[in-house]
Amino acid sequence: MVPYKKKENSNEYKGYYVDVTKSGGDAIRAFRKLKRMYKNTRFFEEMRDRQYYQKPSEIKRETAKRKKQTLRKLQKTRNEFLGTSKSRKK
Repeated sequence: MVPYKKKENSNEYKGYYVDVTKSGGDAIRAFRKLKRMYKNTRFFEEMRDRQYYQKPSEIKRETAKRKKQTLRKLQKTRNEFLGTSKSRKK
């Protein structure tokens, strides 16, 4: 369940691996561990982001946009929790 680096002059696998024998021989549990490990390291998101080139200004713009969205969402949940939600009537 740790990143495994290939040693010099070795034919061993390079990358992430989970030893099925250590997890009680349960292949499904080993798959879940591997899946969680990839999710925590953001491997697939990184691959998706690197698929196409983005300008640095575009990346900054998107991160600022995501920050605003999360702040709005947190503010909305906080207001609903406190009971101060403003409902607009049309």
